[in-house]
Amino acid sequence: MGSCQSATTCPSSISDPPPNNLQAGCLYAKSNGFANGGNQTVSMSGNITSLTGVSTKYWAKATVTETETQLFSAILGNRFLNTGASAIAAMTPSTGGGCVYVMEPTGSSVANSGSALLKSGCGIYINSSSSAAVLMGGSAEIEATNGASVNIVGDWLASGGATISPSPNLGVTAATDPFASMQPPTIGSCTSNGVTLSGSGSQTLSPGVYCGAIAVSGSVALTLNPGLYILEHGINMSGSTSITGSGVTLYASGGGISMSGTGGIDISAPTSDFSSTEKYNGVAIYPDRSNTSSSALSGGSNQTINGVVYIPKGSLAYSGSSGTSGQVSTLVVYSLTFSGSSYISTPATTDYTTGGCPVRLIQ
Repeated sequence: MGSCQSATTCPSSISDPPPNNLQAGCLYAKSNGFANGGNQTVSMSGNITSLTGVSTKYWAKATVTETETQLFSAILGNRFLNTGASAIAAMTPSTGGGCVYVMEPTGSSVANSGSALLKSGCGIYINSSSSAAVLMGGSAEIEATNGASVNIVGDWLASGGATISPSPNLGVTAATDPFASMQPPTIGSCTSNGVTLSGSGSQTLSPGVYCGAIAVSGSVALTLNPGLYILEHGINMSGSTSITGSGVTLYASGGGISMSGTGGIDISAPTSDFSSTEKYNGVAIYPDRSNTSSSALSGGSNQTINGVVYIPKGSLAYSGSSGTSGQVSTLVVYSLTFSGSSYISTPATTDYTTGGCPVRLIQ
């Protein structure tokens, strides 16, 4: 469904998987016994306008109407009765960070130590069934705000003054991958055999297919032009390097996304899609689902990742003194390690679907 969709009747035939969000809603309705045809009508609508009394970023409405044959009142000429129901779900702005999903089903999938803060106004979902699914130490904090909750399939262990607030929900059902339907990009021919930069100075790169690794060391200042970067061997930064890119998606078909330059990290996701076929609006980092390489973000006090970080099969280490500006909308990783005085505490300004704001049933 587009951002604005007037009430549209569901088609009688829907392919699986559906070709768009409108038909995805129609298919879900059909699987629950509500299909367009006969005496039933099913329609979907959506808009970005705020609803009365509720601040929303986007809402979608499903409506089902049915014509019923009257019995006793038919003798009075009332042969039919139209009945119906509707429901509205909306994405509402959150405060204090977007949703966080840790997908590893077993073992200690979250480690939080030092004075690290992980804060979410959308919700934190940890799928590990281990009795030590979350290990915390020092003065580390995990906090859910804005009425959100911390949900753990297993349990958690803490030492020192480490806390989870409010008390987590334990023994919950594992969350599903919110970006499972996001398709990887089409990889064309190489536009670069890789880039190795060291020493000092500055360098600007353009979108394309990088068949060799991007390796940056020394005190190089790297600038990324807007667009999609397909990295077959990842990116590795070290030393006092810096990286800046606005409107950028880093997709790693292989290798990790390791950015530890103390000179600063400032990456923001695109706010509009690259083309009709490559749709990564709001996605900043996306290693492929078959890529199990580890990734690391440790950019010192000047680290800002503004957009979705989606690492479905790899681990993410988030460390350093990143202050309160370490922004991430939705964070979906296989496993997560926080250390030092790192923070994720404010919502990003770029979203991908549910990034940065929870979906709620309004009416």
